Amino acid sequence: MKKVLLLITAIIMAAATGVSAKGGQTIGERLGQQDTIVVKMANGAKMVLYLQNIEQLKAFENYSLDSLMRVLNKYVDQVDRMDGANKELKSQETTVVFGKDGNDPETVTITVQETGQDGKVSKEKHEIRINKNIKIDVEIEEKDGNTKVNVTTPDDDSVNVKKEKPYKATRSNFDIDLGLNNFLNQNSQEVPDLKPLGSRYVSLNWHLNSQIGGRKSPFYLVSGLEFAFNNYMFDRNYVIEEDVNEVTFFRREMEINYDKSKLTHSSVNLPLMPMLKFKRSNGKEGFKLGAGPFLGYRLGAHSKFKYEDAGRTQKEKVRSSYNLSDFQYGVTGTIGYGNLDLFVKYNMNDLFKDNRGPDANVISFGLRLLN
Repeated sequence: MKKVLLLITAIIMAAATGVSAKGGQTIGERLGQQDTIVVKMANGAKMVLYLQNIEQLKAFENYSLDSLMRVLNKYVDQVDRMDGANKELKSQETTVVFGKDGNDPETVTITVQETGQDGKVSKEKHEIRINKNIKIDVEIEEKDGNTKVNVTTPDDDSVNVKKEKPYKATRSNFDIDLGLNNFLNQNSQEVPDLKPLGSRYVSLNWHLNSQIGGRKSPFYLVSGLEFAFNNYMFDRNYVIEEDVNEVTFFRREMEINYDKSKLTHSSVNLPLMPMLKFKRSNGKEGFKLGAGPFLGYRLGAHSKFKYEDAGRTQKEKVRSSYNLSDFQYGVTGTIGYGNLDLFVKYNMNDLFKDNRGPDANVISFGLRLLN
């Protein structure tokens, strides 16, 4: 009980006077001049009131001293029981609420950690938080029959209070798709094979994630804007040519050996993808799965050739529409766990306009970063 009374005294002193082991200003110094009233009880106990003006003293008529004393007695009993229980436990926590019916309750939380030495309790550390805004550290150490109490009240700006972000049903994020392109449903006699590593897909995405059904719902609707860049690098010395009405591919046999022959186009896309996102037990991102349609519009296109001629490297870049479809549509999907996300995107319309180029559909797949 001796340690309990020391702890209660330390708490009251720290909370009432703002004692700081770091030498900072006390509450009294921050608030200015105060008057002190000491009420002596018959049993030798004292109650100390710190007042700035007479109006504060008159305000005590609105408080029930009996109710306060009952709460404090309950508080002392809880700390006393916790003090006895901690002889076998590493830590314990108790909470006392001042106030009722939800009218400005004051919550006091005490955490006790003990360090055992030769099977005896020699040191206790108490952390007191009032409404998670005020922190008081009390350390009690017993040595050679003496009890030492150290009270620390950190400065106001040193108390790190973690605030929960306000809930928003719709949040935005930026992510990047890095992957590869390939042709599907093509006529092999009209469309050449692609070099896998050279046929890259890059998309810069600004996504809106709208949670449907409240903050605990796993259902989301993903929309936004995507700026995509498709590269198709042709294999086996194939090149692309465009005349007035048609695009064709042909193979240069022995005339020129192309180090690079590719077609590139850019587009802006609008996705609308329902998605399920699940949280792990620690609150971090877990499994996610989504699929939905997209619409897009082609922004620009060009071809690029690189080859050796008479021992010198030649580069050609030709800007043209190459009869590519202006509008595109298809389906896109993503699957992932934690920070690892995979995506796939399939263009359901042909790469080239009807009857103005070979038949070919594009599929893109790869990793989604920064999600």
